[in-house]
Amino acid sequence: METIEKPAASPSTREARIREVLDEHRSLAHGALDDLMYEAFLEIGRILNTPEEAAGDSQAGSAPVPAMPVGGLSAFALRQIQHHAAAGDLADWLGGGADKDKCLYLRDFLNLGKLQAEELRLRYPKAFTKWTDDQDQALLASYRQATEGGRSVNWRQFSEPFGRNVNAIKLRLERLGINLGAEAGHSRRPGGPAR
Repeated sequence: METIEKPAASPSTREARIREVLDEHRSLAHGALDDLMYEAFLEIGRILNTPEEAAGDSQAGSAPVPAMPVGGLSAFALRQIQHHAAAGDLADWLGGGADKDKCLYLRDFLNLGKLQAEELRLRYPKAFTKWTDDQDQALLASYRQATEGGRSVNWRQFSEPFGRNVNAIKLRLERLGINLGAEAGHSRRPGGPAR
């Protein structure tokens, strides 16, 4: 029996097939996420539109929207959900009217901000923690030692012992009064008093 060999797929053909697979599965994932988000928002809308009978609550019978984020959803998103659930147009709103903000609601629904913060903390254990006076002094001493004699700083290596990313280190140095000049790179905040 004779075997017929298939010619190897060209890179452009393989790339096209990979894109097709991704597009198909992303479409399925988007549909599933839309359904899950709708169901969750529908239930949240019911909760927000159900009068609360809280003991001693002077506004018993009203259901105010929390002023702070809840479970990753902003107060604004909660107000939108409450409004559209009460109006009975939640599906239409999510299906069309919310398109410009839909990615924000989806990000909130999936709580991606929390995931990003957790990922950063894995890479930089001191991320989002307050600087102590001892850390400030150690940072200044390390910077002075690293730049002794006009040497330039390898920022990635320099930042590792502090458990923070390069930009956090640069920003802190600026706040401590060090003028980094062109070395500041993508730091957006000008130097100022230490907080």
